[in-house]
Amino acid sequence: MVEPGVAARAVTVRRAVDGPFRLLRADLLPVVVAVLGHRFGSTRVIGYAEFVEQVAQDLDELRDAGFALPRTAQEYATDWVASGYLVRRPGAAAREETVELSRSAADVVRFVGSAQESRSAVTSSRLSNVTGLLDALARESDPDATTRVQGLREERDRIDREIARIEAGDYEPLDDLIARERLTEILRLAGEVPGDFAKVADDLESLNGSLREQIINNDGSRGGVLEDVFSGVDLIETSEAGRTFNAFHELLLDSVLADRFDASVEALLDRRFTGTLPAAEVVFLRRYLTVLQRESHQVRRSLTDFSRSLRRFVETQEYREHKRLAEALSRADQAALAALKRHPPTAPLGRDLDLTSTRISSVGAWALHNPADLRTADKVVANEVPELDLEALRLLVRLTEIDFPELERQIAETVTAAPGATVGDVLAAHPASQGLASIVGLLVLAENHATVATGREEWVWTSSQGSRRTVSAPRYVFTDVPTQWSQP
Repeated sequence: MVEPGVAARAVTVRRAVDGPFRLLRADLLPVVVAVLGHRFGSTRVIGYAEFVEQVAQDLDELRDAGFALPRTAQEYATDWVASGYLVRRPGAAAREETVELSRSAADVVRFVGSAQESRSAVTSSRLSNVTGLLDALARESDPDATTRVQGLREERDRIDREIARIEAGDYEPLDDLIARERLTEILRLAGEVPGDFAKVADDLESLNGSLREQIINNDGSRGGVLEDVFSGVDLIETSEAGRTFNAFHELLLDSVLADRFDASVEALLDRRFTGTLPAAEVVFLRRYLTVLQRESHQVRRSLTDFSRSLRRFVETQEYREHKRLAEALSRADQAALAALKRHPPTAPLGRDLDLTSTRISSVGAWALHNPADLRTADKVVANEVPELDLEALRLLVRLTEIDFPELERQIAETVTAAPGATVGDVLAAHPASQGLASIVGLLVLAENHATVATGREEWVWTSSQGSRRTVSAPRYVFTDVPTQWSQP
């Protein structure tokens, strides 16, 4: 394998900094990383409207701390989406739009957070983890069954010797310093897992787009990806990314694993070396599985949506329209290339184009701005503030709101005069003052406080245009009403 040269490395790094990792060059890098890291620390997806409100709160706190942030939360959120720090997606069904950290932004936030931690990279626990994983991989991937059996027997003998040594009283628990070091390494590894969900979701979205592109660019009527979809093959579920995530998702939902994890966390938090553990890390451990299950469920839902949309894309023949559009664009490109061969860019067209130009004039010809030209000649008239008219205000409210207190009093008066009164009796004694709004209000109160009796009755009222309206409705009987309805 040939190592890339310095120039190739520099070009690669420049593309990364100018592309996926442009956040590192942002003028407001501390603000962006602080806000995104705080809001997406324990969740991957947030509703867009909710996120804007959260950013507004964070901006107020940052301004109090001395940061110059003249723009609004909506403007900053829009810029972050346009710059690729956030991914804005339409909500499922009638749900609102959501935002989540982009793949590159999640890497930058995690990198900046890890750079602030003064942890040694050379630890015995890290070497032990690497050695243990390599040893397990070598054993479990060995095709020779005899070697595998021999290894298991050696492991059994080692465990038997360890049990005998402990039973003989030769046992000391792990040193607190080493135990804290291993716990730190575990927390570091565990903290990287939630951020990987953004990469998984990005991979699934890229796969969905790639499969659609293959379907559109397929030359035959059926073949390749298109034939697989028609045959019922779920290409997203069976892809490498889909199978890997599904295996992780199923393991995460294993009740035995969850019980073991919770028991281990509770046991560790009772140890002496965790007494100085920061509160944030304790909360992180206790909520770890819950966070993973929630984020995994969201990715799983996205995977299912992609699979269904791909199948719908094929079954509804929607891909044919996209295919025709792609073919039209291809023909246009070919026609443009053919024309370019006959008419190179330097060939004269026989047409003159007037280029734009700037008029050059002397500074002395400029007219100064006189603010007095914009002054108004009319005097400012101060209008007196009228007194508040409660009755007029009440009439305005009645135009848009149902007057439930009035209806409650009318029902109470009718029931007092005639126990067991119906809605029709209430309307006969007290005509609907708000027209249809009063009828709706009486229906709501009857549903909540009356009893439905057999038979039907007519409800009569006068509309806002003065027309008589009648409707056949069930018989609602008021046997008892709340005492506060009788209060004025």
